[in-house]
Amino acid sequence: MRSRAYIKTNQPERTMNDTPTYAMLADMRALIAERELIAATELWSEARADAEKAKAYKKVLKTTNANLKRERDEAVNNYESAQLLSIRVGEQRDMLADLTKQFIAILDITEESDSGRLFHPTNITSCRAGDLQKIRELVEALRRASKTTNPNKL
Repeated sequence: MRSRAYIKTNQPERTMNDTPTYAMLADMRALIAERELIAATELWSEARADAEKAKAYKKVLKTTNANLKRERDEAVNNYESAQLLSIRVGEQRDMLADLTKQFIAILDITEESDSGRLFHPTNITSCRAGDLQKIRELVEALRRASKTTNPNKL
């Protein structure tokens, strides 16, 4: 029987130079470690950049939220002020309508004299004829306005 050294195979015969040495393996491991370190450094740089972006976005978001809150509070205050103003304007309009009706009622009072003649005891007078005409027109307009059922038309 022949020894194994003499059996022919399809593989080329190996020599001492073909087998990796410990130094070559160490160099390959160092190269792999260096590449992994470079990749890790790149990932760390990207993560740091992302963290800085996130910090900037957080600051912008915080500022935006503060501005939105302030604007909302201003809008609520403006709405409440507008409601109060509307109530006051409505109250003043109602009061003006009531006062106008009372004024016209006083001017429209008629009495009968001892001789049986009807007259208005309350008169508005003026030394100026032109102003007296304007006063008559205003009182007539107030009289028409006071007869409306809706005080908002006044």
